[in-house]
Amino acid sequence: MKNSKPSIASYAPSVAVILAGTALLFFMLWFRLGSLTHGNAADIEAATRAAAGSWQSIWDNPLNAPYTVMQHLVSMSGHHGITSLRLIGTLWAAVAAALFYLVARQWHNMRVAILASWLFISSGWFLHIARLGSPEILWLTSLLALVVLLTPNKRGRQSSLALPSTLIVLSTILYVPGMVWLVLAGIITQRKNLREAWVATEAGWLRLLSIVASLAVVGPLVHALVASPAVLKQWLGITAGSDSSMLSVSSIIHNFLDVPRSLLLSSSFDAAHWLGHLPLLSAFEIVMLLLGTYFYITHIRATRTRLIIVLTAVAWGLISIMGINAITLVVPVIYLLVAAGIAYILHAWLKVFPNNPVARSLGIGIIMCTVLLTSVYQTRSYFVAWRYDTATIQAFHTRL
Repeated sequence: MKNSKPSIASYAPSVAVILAGTALLFFMLWFRLGSLTHGNAADIEAATRAAAGSWQSIWDNPLNAPYTVMQHLVSMSGHHGITSLRLIGTLWAAVAAALFYLVARQWHNMRVAILASWLFISSGWFLHIARLGSPEILWLTSLLALVVLLTPNKRGRQSSLALPSTLIVLSTILYVPGMVWLVLAGIITQRKNLREAWVATEAGWLRLLSIVASLAVVGPLVHALVASPAVLKQWLGITAGSDSSMLSVSSIIHNFLDVPRSLLLSSSFDAAHWLGHLPLLSAFEIVMLLLGTYFYITHIRATRTRLIIVLTAVAWGLISIMGINAITLVVPVIYLLVAAGIAYILHAWLKVFPNNPVARSLGIGIIMCTVLLTSVYQTRSYFVAWRYDTATIQAFHTRL
């Protein structure tokens, strides 16, 4: 008997779920994008607009250029309001959501990938950073792009476009402050991926073109780093993104300890970024995080585990120096651990009830309902509670 290939109809439910999720994603990203803060901007949004005020200012300081270039192009088209400013961030957030799903789908089955992706895009921090007119969203997108590039591939890098796409993406990521350390750490840890991409690109002219193109992309950045020590410090992540000097040892230790506290217990973010002192993660997400961490500890020798450890360690170190608002760097890894926790508990449940359809459906249904309730809690915290908080109203006081 011949093995029948899956029909197009068999993919219909999965495609429908992905399309529905995409529609809900853009609804959450664009719903009352400008009016949620009563049409006013925070100080960080006003600073972002000023940084993208002209081509000369971007040339002098090209950090976060993937964001500021798009913002300047929007301004040149005649759109200068708060909605157009925040629209750029939502587009990069959509890219981050797609990248997160790609990683979760490659690491887990589709059910886990969809549940984890929904938790990620409905999380409070994702919504805050995505809908804030600030290039901080590039931290989220860049780290996920790095994970996609460095994730071990059992079949290797077989496409002839693997090398040019990898080099150009890495060159673009370098424009984001602090990301140079994550790029270097990732390349050292997963250098096999680059070797596979080099081998897959057999044409010598394409290899040369890839190198030249990546150098052209990073050229303006190199010029600015040589011309301005201040830009160099900010690019390396050794300042808090302002004119301040390097943080004191006590501040670094405080920021280091503030990471787990902000994730699990109580946060200390400003009102433009967060609501009160709530932790970033809900109770369900904390439990899944612990289960996911336990899973990777039991597979400590796995290549994926090594990648997670390296990225987490470097990101945590950068947050300690750059300040707690840079916690965006570690959020994608946290939710990948949450995804592993969901996969672990579902696997454990289905292993106990391998042939009982009622029990299997009950376990899956409980997880799905809990994910739904968690997303409702996170979205209400952002769209309702945060909007009407007095501190939020005071933080968004500038009319663009």
